[in-house]
Amino acid sequence: MQIADFPLPFSRAPYSRVMFDEDWVFVSGTIGMDYTARKLAPTVQEQTRLMLANIASYLAAADARLEHIVNYTLIIDNAEHVGAVIDTLADELPCKPTGTAMIAGIAYPGAHVEMQVIARKPAVRS
Repeated sequence: MQIADFPLPFSRAPYSRVMFDEDWVFVSGTIGMDYTARKLAPTVQEQTRLMLANIASYLAAADARLEHIVNYTLIIDNAEHVGAVIDTLADELPCKPTGTAMIAGIAYPGAHVEMQVIARKPAVRS
């Protein structure tokens, strides 16, 4: 397995953002934050879009794309936000992977949505 290093929300976080091999990519829980500026997007919809953009960049580092996601785990901070998150994902996610969603607290204050994904890169044909 290889690791692609990206900024994490907590300076001493004991995990990697992305791990991958020739076939599989594992992206840890990602929120709608500009990790360089350490700033969350202001609305639930914007956090969801930024979260997906972050995930897309992490997948790209492992030669994968959003279309390659086969499974996700979605955490939404409040039942009031479920509709906005699901609608935004339906508009922005270019595939329909298997997934699980739950209402739960998110470790970073102010984050409304977090997603972890597993992707499978397409087979290289020779």
